[in-house]
Amino acid sequence: MKILLTILLAIASFAAVAQKPGEFAYSIPIEGTGGDAFYRIAIPQPVYEATAFPDLRDLRVFNGSGEPVPYAFRAIALVSQKPEPVSLPFFPLRGPRDARAEDLDLNVARSGGKVNVTLHVRGDSGAQKVLLGFLVDASALKAPLSGLLIGWGPAGVAQLTAARVEASDDLRRWTTLVGDAPLGGLSHAGQHLERNTIEFRSHEAKYLRLTWLDTDKAIQVDAVRGLVPEQWQPPERMWKEVTAMPDSGNPGEFQFDLAGRFPIDRLEFRLPQENTVVPVQVLSRNDPEGEWMPVAATVAYRLKQDGRDLASPPLVLGPNMNRYWLLRIDMKSGGIGAGTLVVRAGWTPRELIFNARGSGPFHLAYGSARAESGALPLETMVPDLRADRAPRIALVVTGVPAEVAGRSAMSPALDTRAWGLWAALAAGVAVLAWMAWSLSSQMQKSGDR
Repeated sequence: MKILLTILLAIASFAAVAQKPGEFAYSIPIEGTGGDAFYRIAIPQPVYEATAFPDLRDLRVFNGSGEPVPYAFRAIALVSQKPEPVSLPFFPLRGPRDARAEDLDLNVARSGGKVNVTLHVRGDSGAQKVLLGFLVDASALKAPLSGLLIGWGPAGVAQLTAARVEASDDLRRWTTLVGDAPLGGLSHAGQHLERNTIEFRSHEAKYLRLTWLDTDKAIQVDAVRGLVPEQWQPPERMWKEVTAMPDSGNPGEFQFDLAGRFPIDRLEFRLPQENTVVPVQVLSRNDPEGEWMPVAATVAYRLKQDGRDLASPPLVLGPNMNRYWLLRIDMKSGGIGAGTLVVRAGWTPRELIFNARGSGPFHLAYGSARAESGALPLETMVPDLRADRAPRIALVVTGVPAEVAGRSAMSPALDTRAWGLWAALAAGVAVLAWMAWSLSSQMQKSGDR
């Protein structure tokens, strides 16, 4: 039995050997890492062109010592963009010290590119006028605001005050956005505190009215900028352009090879001639000898009308990782005419987030028929970071791919587990046979006595 256990342990240790950088077909350097624990990269196009598996299980990230580091995949759903503050025209509002907001009648007139603001205070008895606040003109912005950034020049301010911000589209009906917002500055013991931002819930309006709650503490303002809310947009789609080759044996059929397993979700057709309209049936397959499977049907066109060029929009697909594609053009419409049919295939990028353990440089290795998935769930790899916060991780870039083991790494390896089991079974049978023979021999010798 000791012999059998030794064989099994040897087989298990052979099957459990971790893969090294040199066992992958290609490697891409990861550039721009620093001292952070985590970084993210958009999976580059060459990976899809040389991966051995559609689910990218043969990806690994190695540090400068050749050690694999933890990584996780993440689909990019939306990309955050923080717009710059927008300068807004503003006009001082002056009136009696005891004037209330409901006593202010405002009128805005535009003429020759100039804006004139007229303020009439109901019940104005000719008392001395003070700075009540400012009217902010946001009518040209055509977008919601989430706050105001108030400027008061390099000299700054030496007092704290409070302001009310209201919004209106007609200068008559006003909605309070912030009832009591602190503004100004305060200095003490060589330290300076400054508050120059008023934030509120995203709101779109033509006009904003900022009034001081205490006119004795009014601040002279020399600039007002609007804060535009953070915008979330779809990620920039990656595209690969290929030529669809006509099938001489089947008129109206065009085939193209994407030379990789891309998660395609868009197809764009660039027809060779103007004023062409053709129905198109789209089919795909992953095996060059497999059966064509229907994917979608559409109408592709390229037209010129009233001096404008019109082209059919990209065809929207469900994610499809097949490599080989077929287009069947309905020849009843006359086909596409002479020229080359070009197809652009697009996909939404996918990110890989990795733990920068050890020293660099880090490399992304890919292309191995022997690999098994090593990716972790993002929440497991980064326990304190939810998946929807992953954009806060710094984005780094990849360099130029380099060949390592080459195409030899793409050949299926000997199934060590299966052969190990068979070897263990054979060894077990041999040991049992030897034990049976030994026992039989001993019994025979005892009988002869």
